[in-house]
Amino acid sequence: MRHQKLSPGLLLAFEDYQREGQEALIPQVRMLSIVPPKNNLKPIRSIVFIYCDENADLSHLSQHGIEVNQNRGHVRTAFLPVQSLDALSDDPAIERIKPSRKLKLHMDVAKSTVHIPEFRKKNSNLTGKGVIIGIIDSGIDPKHPAFKGRILRIWDQTLSGSGVIEGKYGAELTGSLLTVSQDTNGHGTHVAGIAAGMDATYGGVAPEAELLIVKSDLDEGHIADAVRYIFRVARELGRPAVVNMSLGGHFDPHDGSDSLSKVIDSETGPGRIVCCAAGNEGNDNIHAQAIVPPGKTHTMRFNVPLNQASIATLNSWYSSAGQLEVSLRSPNGFVTPFQPVIADGNYIKEYTLQDSQVQVATPKRDPGNGDYNVLVQIRGKGKGNYTPPVQGGIWQLRFKNTSAKDVRLDVWTLDGSSLFTGQSIADSVKIGSPGCASSAITVAAYTTKEKYTDIDNKLEEMGFSLNTISDFSSEGPLRNDAKKPDVAAPGAMIVSTLSSNANSDRSMIINSKFMALAGTSMAAPFISGLVALLLQRNPKLDPVAIKELLRKNSSIPKKPPGTFDSKWGYGLIDAQNL
Repeated sequence: MRHQKLSPGLLLAFEDYQREGQEALIPQVRMLSIVPPKNNLKPIRSIVFIYCDENADLSHLSQHGIEVNQNRGHVRTAFLPVQSLDALSDDPAIERIKPSRKLKLHMDVAKSTVHIPEFRKKNSNLTGKGVIIGIIDSGIDPKHPAFKGRILRIWDQTLSGSGVIEGKYGAELTGSLLTVSQDTNGHGTHVAGIAAGMDATYGGVAPEAELLIVKSDLDEGHIADAVRYIFRVARELGRPAVVNMSLGGHFDPHDGSDSLSKVIDSETGPGRIVCCAAGNEGNDNIHAQAIVPPGKTHTMRFNVPLNQASIATLNSWYSSAGQLEVSLRSPNGFVTPFQPVIADGNYIKEYTLQDSQVQVATPKRDPGNGDYNVLVQIRGKGKGNYTPPVQGGIWQLRFKNTSAKDVRLDVWTLDGSSLFTGQSIADSVKIGSPGCASSAITVAAYTTKEKYTDIDNKLEEMGFSLNTISDFSSEGPLRNDAKKPDVAAPGAMIVSTLSSNANSDRSMIINSKFMALAGTSMAAPFISGLVALLLQRNPKLDPVAIKELLRKNSSIPKKPPGTFDSKWGYGLIDAQNL
């Protein structure tokens, strides 16, 4: 096996599988895109990103049971039987293999706050007509009257079917078959309504735009396929399109060099725009940052809740200015030795402590960005087939600088398994993929409403500060200091379409058709709808031109025009003079 072709998360999963079989992958299903077999005769599979030459012919990989979803492209997605990882890594046509990860789903007052009605009136009543809005989310309620006659297709990735050109999985639905797909979560229906719902009171920003819906299984690779799908269908129909993704994660290097961001950057262009939510971790201590001086050791402390986490994972990245060695100390005082970068062969070492099993991955510089990635995985230590939860308490992650230069270090906790505590906590760099994509418009949330009356005529007060950036909105910049988010838009509490198939909290429901939600998930489709209006006016606008328009028409209160802030981006959008 060519270990260095594999990114750390994938190699960790493969090591677990080799050592313990399929049972070892159960905790990984939540983070990696592991596809459990439907029966004992089928192999367990993982969804991966494959890096290769743009025009490489990979058809020969089918002999190993590897199903590649695209015939061309530098970054492709594939279904990979786990036992075929050896053969794939040894193939000379393959440059790099990265895992697909599981991402998370992150207008009555709002439209007037940012002057959407004035913008429409000034521009011959723009409505988004002739523009496609693609929603990659939990699906849509196709029977909701706010979308009547405007849903062109649904690619439901969770259904059994022959799939589409971009991937032979899921089912593409049109016409009367649209109702086969249901949004049992409700997130996607709400998002679609903000962008394009038609209603006299709670209508969306672009109420005559047509919709392409991808009900996603939230695998990162399948989200990449969905982006390709929407833009391909839009091209075939001769329409400009904007894709909305109100989802994200923190497995990536937070600099736009991850696989999904690369796909987005390669697919966008004139008339092809992507909008992403910044994330909702503004109040969460998921990020730690430090400058480690030469010859010094820096300690980051994180808390694992007692009896709650089956696995705890930390994703660390540091600059190529120097090299760090890493060690882990458990709450009971047991430690692993300092592990350096391992440039050849298997770069994962496993340590058995008296209270825990620890795996540390320290590969050589990542070819995508030239920096170093350290991945640490912690499990409980059990007997026989029983694996207890991770040891609860305060853990210490220690980094020793063995080089002659200062090294900047950033670490994220993953999947809510732990949170940082102490002086290393940094309320910054919390925007992960796909919001890191340089071509994407990344949207922060602004609070236009902090109370409303629910369906039971009860006043619901959320405790947000009115008319300012929402405290939950994730901060930038990116790890490479690129400026994100781009812009802020209304994100709390936004009233939009309610899915009839979702079991929604009654306190969030306004009436039988609408509900209120908060999040950057709500802010992103607001900008997607606005982009649809701009594309109706000029279908050739590209991401650079649209970002410039948004930047010039956004501002931070009491700050000079053009000021960037890691929480606000360039400020709240004002559509009046767009």
